[in-house]
Amino acid sequence: MTKTVDFFNNRDYYKIFLETSKEQQERIKKNSPFAELKTWNLLRVIVKTNDDLRQEAFAMQLISQCDQIFKKAKLPLWLKPYEIIACGPHCGLIEVVSDALSVSSIKEKVGGANATIADYFRSQFSTSKKRQVAVENFTNSLCAYSLVCYILQIKDRHNENILIDIEGHVLHIDFGFLLSNAPGKGLKFEKAPFKLTQEMLDVMGGDNSKTFREFRQKMTRGFCALQANAEKIIILVEMMLMGQSDLPCFVGGKTLIRDLKFRLFPNGQRLQFDEASRHVDGLIAQSVNNWRTRCYDRAQHCM
Repeated sequence: MTKTVDFFNNRDYYKIFLETSKEQQERIKKNSPFAELKTWNLLRVIVKTNDDLRQEAFAMQLISQCDQIFKKAKLPLWLKPYEIIACGPHCGLIEVVSDALSVSSIKEKVGGANATIADYFRSQFSTSKKRQVAVENFTNSLCAYSLVCYILQIKDRHNENILIDIEGHVLHIDFGFLLSNAPGKGLKFEKAPFKLTQEMLDVMGGDNSKTFREFRQKMTRGFCALQANAEKIIILVEMMLMGQSDLPCFVGGKTLIRDLKFRLFPNGQRLQFDEASRHVDGLIAQSVNNWRTRCYDRAQHCM
């Protein structure tokens, strides 16, 4: 098993992140008149106005449920639930995801438009041990978010909505499109099951690498865990559909429940492991370097 390393006890992060959340907290605490209080803490939040955060909060509930399912199954798959509070119909609070930057920002800092995520991993993690752990973190989180994006049909997955943290984990933000609504007024240009670009493959060593084989196996195990606990996801969606049917993600009506069940049970029943493996391999094949994904990234970059 890969040994853990302390990504914060080094200076590599200064190449990209400049200051960690821990360092920021210590810096602010020094100037705080309440620093001596035992309960002193720094909470980082985004205050949103003129925005309905109920759907964001609902998406985070679903992601938290998937996270609990993976943990219960003792899988290494990694998700990052964070707090979202809808304070009213047009305002709310969003917890800041610390020590992470968008893929777009990282690529710009590494080398501009031609830089890749693999370039970032080579430059950010200076030793082979750090890089090995970072790639494992990347793989485990990419597995988890790929499954979540497919099952929940999370769209608008461009490089501003995908982050990478200081330890190499992938994490997603901004859940304005899921289940049945999509960008482009129903055009649904993002047809791939999930985002799996060539540069993501390159981080794992390519499609013939041991890491990518492990990625496929972990995806299958994660899919089986979601199938085994499918009712927890389905009931949560059904309850929300009954109580908050005005959310944009419910534009598809009750047919979205049927579609959700089909994604969880493509044959109408729980798959055996070898059947699930073939199904997941098919989803991966559809997603790898999908031309629609590439075009969507380019379009968003030009906007």
